[in-house]
Amino acid sequence: MLKLICEEAGDRNLFFLEADENLKWFGAPVREVCQKVNPDMKNSEIAQTVKVSLQPVEGEGWVVYVDPFNNFADIYPSDKPRYRNRWNPERPYDINETRFRIGFFGSKEEAYDFFLKISKKIRELYDLKFDVIYT
Repeated sequence: MLKLICEEAGDRNLFFLEADENLKWFGAPVREVCQKVNPDMKNSEIAQTVKVSLQPVEGEGWVVYVDPFNNFADIYPSDKPRYRNRWNPERPYDINETRFRIGFFGSKEEAYDFFLKISKKIRELYDLKFDVIYT
């Protein structure tokens, strides 16, 4: 998944994101993370690499919650809380080994097109269905 995201992101100004309970966002630029990580790393190592790179960020638009284990991405507005981790009260909208968020996309359509391309590649490469949804 990470390899496909890195390829598709190119020079776009996107971030891996997590947020606190007030939706104060913390981000790590996708292009910087892609340079630091090796797609062959364990999921826990990738998540830790992202987490140590997080800095407070300002942004608006659309965020994509990505769950590679359940094969879906959900696109939603950055000012609406979604997919709370009740075990992490400090940053309930967190990044971990099984899920992450990417943003800030300028429009729902831009986010959808980005992940639709990834979905098609997943189907071609691995013969798996990856759903892209939005509200």
